[in-house]
Amino acid sequence: MHVVDNACFLQDVGGQAHTRTTNSRHGRKMSDSTRSWLIRSQRARRCSISWTRLQTAILATSDHAAPLKYGSIQDFFNSFSPRLAPKTIRNMHACLRTVLTQGKTWGLVRVNPAQGVRLPRKKARKPPVLLAKQDIRRVIDALPEPTKSIITLMVVGSLRIGEVTALGWERIQPDRIEVVERFYEGEFDDTKTDAGRRSIPLDFHGILRAVLDGTWQRSKHRKPGDLVFTNAKGGPVNRRNLLRRHLKPTVKKLGLPATVDFRSFRTMHSSLMSSVGVRPEVTRDNMGHATVDVTQNVYNRTWWEERVEAVSLAAASVWREFTPGQQPARTM
Repeated sequence: MHVVDNACFLQDVGGQAHTRTTNSRHGRKMSDSTRSWLIRSQRARRCSISWTRLQTAILATSDHAAPLKYGSIQDFFNSFSPRLAPKTIRNMHACLRTVLTQGKTWGLVRVNPAQGVRLPRKKARKPPVLLAKQDIRRVIDALPEPTKSIITLMVVGSLRIGEVTALGWERIQPDRIEVVERFYEGEFDDTKTDAGRRSIPLDFHGILRAVLDGTWQRSKHRKPGDLVFTNAKGGPVNRRNLLRRHLKPTVKKLGLPATVDFRSFRTMHSSLMSSVGVRPEVTRDNMGHATVDVTQNVYNRTWWEERVEAVSLAAASVWREFTPGQQPARTM
């Protein structure tokens, strides 16, 4: 859950704080407000299993039916590590702590067992991989379908892997791809952010169109409501299977970094846009970012050749006997 969801909960039930008493027969229990908030906030969940457990923990505590102690809360959050990311666990804890803190203020719970829980440290962000431009093409050419087409959509069209797996034929227009949802953790959901709901133009060279046409020809599922990339039963492809069976073996065979994953190709898209002089705002809109800062500071990387050229241009601006791109004579 996000911080905004915690605020929504307090706003939802805040108006009842002055009229509610612990001993009131007709007063609304904390669990009533919590339950309605949980239902409305479901689209922010990160994992259906953890969400169900978190929901159970909140409602049980707020009803006094099964009061939780510090130890059980600690065990509850320990059970998710290392299966869930530290950030996800911290978000879950923040949600539970906020609910129980307000419940304590109103006298609906005696103590807040979520306080003092030790949470896993945040993992350092894995450094993005930027393949040389010729290696990007080598990977794409060597990949089997459908991963080959999926990676092409990511490199050229900037789609996230969850957006590709949720893409339906009805969203393919003559000149663009409409991104309106994603497939994440086994469920269809809204795009990652509001900015993620966007239109992605098809290139003039016909690369994206060729990928989509080829996928159409190979597919047995061509109704408007069908997915572009499907498993044998017409459901969404499993991205972890594609990563394990297609992408990782191909990268290893080509002798490229083993840390290359689907997200790496979003980094490559952003870096390609920057290298050809595309305005940051254009890249931001294509990638579905809310701000240019994310595009520039998280995704953009540079190639060595770009840096060499930049240094050479700077030198030529001072030592004018060198023209851009000219190599100086070597001295013995």
